[in-house]
Amino acid sequence: MQRIASHIFKTKSVLYPRQIDYRLVRISQSAINLKQFRKYPDREPCPLPPPPPKPKEKDDRILWGTVFLATLAGAFAYYAKQSPQTRDWLTIYAPWFDDMIAVIFQENMSYKEYLNECIESFKKYIHMGEKTDVCKIEEPPKAIPTVPEKPKEIIQPVKEVIEQPPCVRLPPPVLTKDICEVESCLKDLFETVVNNYDTAKAACVYYCQVVEDTMNDFTMPKLKELRKAMEERMDLVRVSIQNALEAQEGMEELTRYLDCGVQALPEAIEKTKEMMEQCQEKIKATLIQYQWENDKALVRDRQWQMVETYIEKYTEENEILIPGLHYTHNKLRMDGDPDLLLYHTYRYKQDLEEELQEVVAGMKERADRAVDTTRSEDEKTERERKLFLENLTKLKRLELEKDFKTREENLKKRNDDMLKDALRKQLQRHEEILEKKLKQREIEATAKLNQMVADKVAAEKRLFAKQRTEMAAKLKILEDKLAAHLKAEKETKRSQELWAAGSSLLAATRRGEKCVNISKELKAVQKASGGEDKLVSTVMKSIPRSVWADGVVPDSVLKANYYKMEKTALKVALVELEGSPLPIYFISWLQSMFLFFKVSGIPQKEVDDPPKEPAKDLDTFDLLQRARFWMERGNLAVAIRYVARLEGASLVAAETWLEAARIHLEIRQAAEAIVAHAAALGLQYI
Repeated sequence: MQRIASHIFKTKSVLYPRQIDYRLVRISQSAINLKQFRKYPDREPCPLPPPPPKPKEKDDRILWGTVFLATLAGAFAYYAKQSPQTRDWLTIYAPWFDDMIAVIFQENMSYKEYLNECIESFKKYIHMGEKTDVCKIEEPPKAIPTVPEKPKEIIQPVKEVIEQPPCVRLPPPVLTKDICEVESCLKDLFETVVNNYDTAKAACVYYCQVVEDTMNDFTMPKLKELRKAMEERMDLVRVSIQNALEAQEGMEELTRYLDCGVQALPEAIEKTKEMMEQCQEKIKATLIQYQWENDKALVRDRQWQMVETYIEKYTEENEILIPGLHYTHNKLRMDGDPDLLLYHTYRYKQDLEEELQEVVAGMKERADRAVDTTRSEDEKTERERKLFLENLTKLKRLELEKDFKTREENLKKRNDDMLKDALRKQLQRHEEILEKKLKQREIEATAKLNQMVADKVAAEKRLFAKQRTEMAAKLKILEDKLAAHLKAEKETKRSQELWAAGSSLLAATRRGEKCVNISKELKAVQKASGGEDKLVSTVMKSIPRSVWADGVVPDSVLKANYYKMEKTALKVALVELEGSPLPIYFISWLQSMFLFFKVSGIPQKEVDDPPKEPAKDLDTFDLLQRARFWMERGNLAVAIRYVARLEGASLVAAETWLEAARIHLEIRQAAEAIVAHAAALGLQYI
């Protein structure tokens, strides 16, 4: 039979999985006349104990062997430091020794940083060991009575043994807990862990973006604000990680609870365990993403703190060398020699370049060593690998050059905008000051002139008492003539300027460029009008705003573009506005290939007196034939009328040319109106 130990039915043995103690006992068939089978064999006397061993002599072989191995390891480490090939071999086959070399020679971190990292790892290990494996159960389990043990039987030599059936193993006690509550709690804890890790990751990503933006648009106040952003990130990450760890502890307690026992079907428990494993895998993936972003944020911390250290040292030394120089003020003022500042800046630049070269050389050495580890003995494979690395290097260089060019263009554009804004403000202030001075001088001159006239009149009043009326009349006539003359000169000058500006605008429409920018001519017309001429103001308002920025297309370009537009419009003459089947496109193109224009087909009546509205029965070929006729004779307005009557896809093909032609015609008519108006003004005062 089988005997089960009594201690497995205690409370602790129920809550913790333990190994059950099985003991096998055989029961004899009969206990009658057992004494007759007993035999007491004779034993030999015990031998004397051996003498104690002699004390061993002192052996120093272990000590000297350890010293020899340490010396040999140090020599090999120094040799591996000098040999990249050996270092690469160690990276592949003995990475722990390569890490030890990196720590000894301070390649990746200093001794202080390595010591801090070891202390942090030891703390984490201690905290992990402090976790208990006690299941949290709302109600304590009921006490289970222990099974009394039967007295042990001594195995005796018997003739026959009766085989007894094995005893039935008692099932473990069932704890009362609903599996649905466990799953609900598991989901809540999983969402809490993932959300907290995502929050910490988002904080690191945002912080890295803030640091990058600050470094791209670098200013000292923005650099000071990075420390506050770093503290906010660290606080948010600390709170999120703490919440995530607490939730993970809850998940571990649920895991232990599932292992200890729960009142549910085995399938439900297995399903819950699978859900727990899936949640743990997702948490690991989220944790890896957070650790990656957190490492990037820590690298950003070291970068901008290094920049801050250099900047503070540089500014402090400059303020000491040059009195009166304070970088904290809005406007810098320097009383010392600027050559000293330039030399000091140049020295800093040289030091930073040397340090950068050392870092680049170290990184290049490590990169070359890593590349050499992938070297293949096959010549073809090695050639393909080199070609791949060269292409990858070229692609990365092109990306960096493109990024640098984009930053350079943005910086140049920003500087140009700042310069334009400063010049504009300076010009505005200059004009305001000049206007104030002119008004003041005008007031003073007017007051002085009035005083002189008043004194003169008072002095001569008695002498010319009789001629006062006559002189007053003559003076009035003289003033009227003078005012009329001044007005005539002013209007004549304005008409000349307006005529010159209008002629310049009209000439601009005949230039040979692809698109003529007439913003200067339009500004000249506005300046010449002075804002008092209603006709010019009305004409200028009728000009579209797009012309100021895009310009106008000249006559020659319009004519060349017309022929291109005409070919396209003829090819789609049969196509509707919404589109047509492919055969219609082919027939339309074929029709355009075999038809040609005849000037004689236009009635002489239309040639002598072009209609204001083209006839409605004209098709696409008739309209384009008449448009070409008037286009070749320089009558753009009539050509526009015929082109505007196109329909279907032909109208869509001609829209660009039609819009450019209308704008050109409007500008030309406006220029002609301005020139005619200027000529009329000039004729009034001849």
